Amino acid sequence: MQFSVEGKLFDIFPGLKIGVFVCEVDNTKYGEDRLGPIIKDLTASFSYDKPQDHPHIVIWRDAFKKIGISASKYYSSIEALLRRVLKSGEIPRINPVVDIYNSISLKYLVPMGGHALEPIDGNIYLAFAQGNEPFYPMDSGELETVEKNEVVYKDEKEVLTRRWVWRQCNKDKVTEETKRVFIPVDLMEGLSDDIWENIAKDLEKYLTEDRLGKIIHMDLLTKYKNTTEF
Repeated sequence: MQFSVEGKLFDIFPGLKIGVFVCEVDNTKYGEDRLGPIIKDLTASFSYDKPQDHPHIVIWRDAFKKIGISASKYYSSIEALLRRVLKSGEIPRINPVVDIYNSISLKYLVPMGGHALEPIDGNIYLAFAQGNEPFYPMDSGELETVEKNEVVYKDEKEVLTRRWVWRQCNKDKVTEETKRVFIPVDLMEGLSDDIWENIAKDLEKYLTEDRLGKIIHMDLLTKYKNTTEF
Protein backbone atom coordinates (compact mmCIF):
# COMPACT_ATOMS: atom_id res chain seq x y z
CA MET A 1 0.00 0.00 0.00
CA GLN A 2 1.14 3.52 -0.76
CA PHE A 3 0.41 6.98 0.62
CA SER A 4 1.25 10.06 -1.40
CA VAL A 5 0.80 13.82 -1.16
CA GLU A 6 0.07 15.79 -4.31
CA GLY A 7 3.04 17.96 -5.16
CA LYS A 8 0.87 21.04 -5.70
CA LEU A 9 0.27 21.20 -1.94
CA PHE A 10 3.99 21.63 -1.35
CA ASP A 11 4.06 24.34 -4.02
CA ILE A 12 1.47 26.27 -1.99
CA PHE A 13 2.95 25.38 1.41
CA PRO A 14 6.69 24.74 0.91
CA GLY A 15 7.28 24.04 4.62
CA LEU A 16 4.41 21.57 4.98
CA LYS A 17 5.23 18.18 6.51
CA ILE A 18 2.92 15.18 6.67
CA GLY A 19 3.87 12.61 9.27
CA VAL A 20 2.76 9.02 8.75
CA PHE A 21 2.32 6.21 11.24
CA VAL A 22 1.04 2.74 10.52
CA CYS A 23 0.34 0.73 13.67
CA GLU A 24 -0.68 -2.79 14.50
CA VAL A 25 -3.07 -2.59 17.44
CA ASP A 26 -5.21 -4.53 19.88
CA ASN A 27 -7.88 -1.92 20.47
CA THR A 28 -9.99 -3.89 22.94
CA LYS A 29 -8.91 -2.77 26.40
CA TYR A 30 -7.94 0.44 28.12
CA GLY A 31 -4.62 1.13 29.78
CA GLU A 32 -3.81 4.43 31.42
CA ASP A 33 -6.09 7.45 30.95
CA ARG A 34 -4.11 9.50 28.44
CA LEU A 35 -6.74 12.16 27.79
CA GLY A 36 -7.48 13.21 31.38
CA PRO A 37 -4.10 14.75 32.28
CA ILE A 38 -3.78 16.50 28.91
CA ILE A 39 -7.25 18.03 29.20
CA LYS A 40 -6.61 19.11 32.78
CA ASP A 41 -3.32 20.76 31.86
CA LEU A 42 -4.77 22.42 28.76
CA THR A 43 -7.79 23.92 30.53
CA ALA A 44 -5.60 25.18 33.38
CA SER A 45 -2.82 26.68 31.28
CA PHE A 46 -4.47 27.96 28.08
CA SER A 47 -3.54 31.63 28.04
CA TYR A 48 -5.28 32.97 24.94
CA ASP A 49 -8.60 34.81 24.92
CA LYS A 50 -10.07 32.59 22.20
CA PRO A 51 -9.10 29.19 20.72
CA GLN A 52 -8.46 30.79 17.33
CA ASP A 53 -5.84 33.09 18.89
CA HIS A 54 -3.39 30.25 19.53
CA PRO A 55 -0.57 30.25 16.94
CA HIS A 56 -1.14 26.57 16.07
CA ILE A 57 -4.77 27.35 15.24
CA VAL A 58 -3.89 30.57 13.42
CA ILE A 59 -1.64 28.73 10.95
CA TRP A 60 -4.48 26.37 9.99
CA ARG A 61 -6.97 29.21 9.64
CA ASP A 62 -4.50 30.99 7.38
CA ALA A 63 -3.88 27.78 5.40
CA PHE A 64 -7.61 27.18 4.93
CA LYS A 65 -8.11 30.72 3.63
CA LYS A 66 -5.21 30.24 1.22
CA ILE A 67 -6.92 27.26 -0.43
CA GLY A 68 -10.43 28.68 -0.37
CA ILE A 69 -11.91 27.06 2.74
CA SER A 70 -13.91 29.25 5.12
CA ALA A 71 -11.93 28.99 8.36
CA SER A 72 -14.82 30.34 10.44
CA LYS A 73 -17.33 27.88 8.98
CA TYR A 74 -15.14 24.78 8.79
CA TYR A 75 -12.86 24.36 11.80
CA SER A 76 -9.73 22.25 11.42
CA SER A 77 -9.97 19.08 13.50
CA ILE A 78 -7.59 20.46 16.12
CA GLU A 79 -9.53 23.72 16.48
CA ALA A 80 -12.79 21.78 16.87
CA LEU A 81 -11.20 19.51 19.48
CA LEU A 82 -9.65 22.43 21.37
CA ARG A 83 -12.94 24.35 21.38
CA ARG A 84 -14.74 21.37 22.84
CA VAL A 85 -12.18 20.94 25.60
CA LEU A 86 -12.14 24.62 26.56
CA LYS A 87 -15.93 24.82 26.53
CA SER A 88 -16.80 21.68 28.51
CA GLY A 89 -13.51 20.60 30.09
CA GLU A 90 -14.00 17.16 28.61
CA ILE A 91 -14.33 15.13 25.42
CA PRO A 92 -15.90 11.68 25.02
CA ARG A 93 -13.71 8.61 25.28
CA ILE A 94 -14.06 6.65 22.04
CA ASN A 95 -11.69 3.68 22.31
CA PRO A 96 -8.06 3.27 23.43
CA VAL A 97 -6.31 4.04 20.13
CA VAL A 98 -8.53 7.02 19.26
CA ASP A 99 -8.08 8.40 22.77
CA ILE A 100 -4.30 8.13 22.46
CA TYR A 101 -4.01 10.07 19.20
CA ASN A 102 -6.57 12.60 20.42
CA SER A 103 -4.49 13.16 23.55
CA ILE A 104 -1.31 13.67 21.51
CA SER A 105 -3.17 15.95 19.10
CA LEU A 106 -4.29 18.09 22.03
CA LYS A 107 -0.88 18.03 23.70
CA TYR A 108 0.86 19.48 20.65
CA LEU A 109 -2.20 21.19 19.12
CA VAL A 110 -1.75 19.65 15.69
CA PRO A 111 -4.27 17.69 13.60
CA MET A 112 -4.01 13.91 13.86
CA GLY A 113 -6.44 11.45 12.31
CA GLY A 114 -6.92 7.72 12.43
CA HIS A 115 -8.02 5.46 9.57
CA ALA A 116 -8.63 1.74 9.90
CA LEU A 117 -6.73 0.13 7.03
CA GLU A 118 -8.94 -2.94 6.62
CA PRO A 119 -11.72 -1.08 4.72
CA ILE A 120 -9.38 1.06 2.58
CA ASP A 121 -9.58 0.48 -1.19
CA GLY A 122 -6.13 0.64 -2.79
CA ASN A 123 -3.77 3.47 -2.00
CA ILE A 124 -4.28 6.61 0.10
CA TYR A 125 -3.82 10.13 -1.23
CA LEU A 126 -3.74 13.66 0.15
CA ALA A 127 -4.73 15.55 -2.96
CA PHE A 128 -6.98 18.01 -4.72
CA ALA A 129 -10.34 16.37 -5.49
CA GLN A 130 -11.42 15.79 -9.08
CA GLY A 131 -14.92 16.86 -8.06
CA ASN A 132 -16.86 13.61 -8.51
CA GLU A 133 -15.67 11.62 -5.50
CA PRO A 134 -18.30 10.36 -3.01
CA PHE A 135 -18.09 11.04 0.71
CA TYR A 136 -20.11 9.45 3.52
CA PRO A 137 -19.56 11.49 6.72
CA MET A 138 -19.10 9.71 10.01
CA ASP A 139 -21.86 11.61 11.77
CA SER A 140 -24.67 11.01 9.27
CA GLY A 141 -23.53 8.59 6.57
CA GLU A 142 -25.52 10.48 3.92
CA LEU A 143 -23.84 10.74 0.53
CA GLU A 144 -22.11 14.01 -0.29
CA THR A 145 -20.36 14.94 -3.53
CA VAL A 146 -17.01 16.58 -2.99
CA GLU A 147 -16.21 19.91 -4.63
CA LYS A 148 -13.62 20.11 -7.38
CA ASN A 149 -10.14 21.15 -6.12
CA GLU A 150 -11.09 20.59 -2.49
CA VAL A 151 -8.10 19.23 -0.54
CA VAL A 152 -9.00 15.75 0.70
CA TYR A 153 -7.66 12.48 2.00
CA LYS A 154 -9.02 9.75 -0.26
CA ASP A 155 -8.53 6.17 -1.42
CA GLU A 156 -9.25 4.76 -4.88
CA LYS A 157 -13.03 4.86 -4.41
CA GLU A 158 -14.08 7.64 -2.04
CA VAL A 159 -13.03 10.57 0.10
CA LEU A 160 -11.81 9.71 3.59
CA THR A 161 -11.55 13.24 5.02
CA ARG A 162 -13.10 16.38 3.56
CA ARG A 163 -11.53 19.84 3.58
CA TRP A 164 -8.12 18.42 4.47
CA VAL A 165 -8.51 18.07 8.25
CA TRP A 166 -12.18 18.84 8.77
CA ARG A 167 -14.47 15.80 8.75
CA GLN A 168 -13.79 12.06 8.36
CA CYS A 169 -15.84 9.44 6.55
CA ASN A 170 -17.70 6.52 8.06
CA LYS A 171 -16.13 3.49 6.42
CA ASP A 172 -12.62 3.67 7.89
CA LYS A 173 -13.36 4.83 11.45
CA VAL A 174 -11.18 3.19 14.09
CA THR A 175 -13.15 0.72 16.21
CA GLU A 176 -12.43 -2.05 18.70
CA GLU A 177 -12.17 -4.44 15.74
CA THR A 178 -9.46 -2.42 13.97
CA LYS A 179 -6.13 -4.27 13.70
CA ARG A 180 -4.10 -1.88 11.55
CA VAL A 181 -4.44 1.89 11.63
CA PHE A 182 -3.05 4.67 9.45
CA ILE A 183 -2.41 7.85 11.44
CA PRO A 184 -1.48 11.00 9.50
CA VAL A 185 -0.06 14.00 11.35
CA ASP A 186 -0.56 17.27 9.47
CA LEU A 187 2.26 19.65 10.33
CA MET A 188 1.62 23.02 8.74
CA GLU A 189 4.65 25.22 8.08
CA GLY A 190 5.59 27.44 10.99
CA LEU A 191 5.78 24.76 13.70
CA SER A 192 8.92 23.92 15.68
CA ASP A 193 11.34 21.46 14.10
CA ASP A 194 11.22 18.97 16.98
CA ILE A 195 7.45 18.51 17.14
CA TRP A 196 7.44 15.46 14.84
CA GLU A 197 10.06 13.62 16.88
CA ASN A 198 8.20 14.35 20.13
CA ILE A 199 4.92 13.10 18.71
CA ALA A 200 6.59 9.90 17.52
CA LYS A 201 8.13 9.30 20.93
CA ASP A 202 4.81 9.81 22.70
CA LEU A 203 2.86 7.54 20.36
CA GLU A 204 5.41 4.74 20.68
CA LYS A 205 5.49 5.15 24.46
CA TYR A 206 1.73 5.11 24.91
CA LEU A 207 1.16 2.12 22.63
CA THR A 208 3.90 0.16 24.38
CA GLU A 209 3.03 1.05 27.97
CA ASP A 210 -0.68 0.38 27.44
CA ARG A 211 0.09 -2.86 25.55
CA LEU A 212 -2.02 -1.69 22.66
CA GLY A 213 0.37 -2.48 19.84
CA LYS A 214 3.32 -1.05 17.97
CA ILE A 215 4.35 1.26 15.17
CA ILE A 216 5.24 -0.81 12.11
CA HIS A 217 5.92 2.07 9.72
CA MET A 218 6.84 5.70 10.25
CA ASP A 219 7.76 8.37 7.71
CA LEU A 220 7.73 12.11 7.18
CA LEU A 221 6.68 13.46 3.79
CA THR A 222 7.94 16.82 2.55
CA LYS A 223 8.40 18.65 -0.75
CA TYR A 224 11.52 16.52 -1.24
CA LYS A 225 9.73 13.20 -0.68
CA ASN A 226 6.00 12.94 -1.20
CA THR A 227 5.36 9.18 -1.21
CA THR A 228 5.78 6.34 1.26
CA GLU A 229 5.02 2.61 1.03
CA PHE A 230 3.93 0.28 3.81
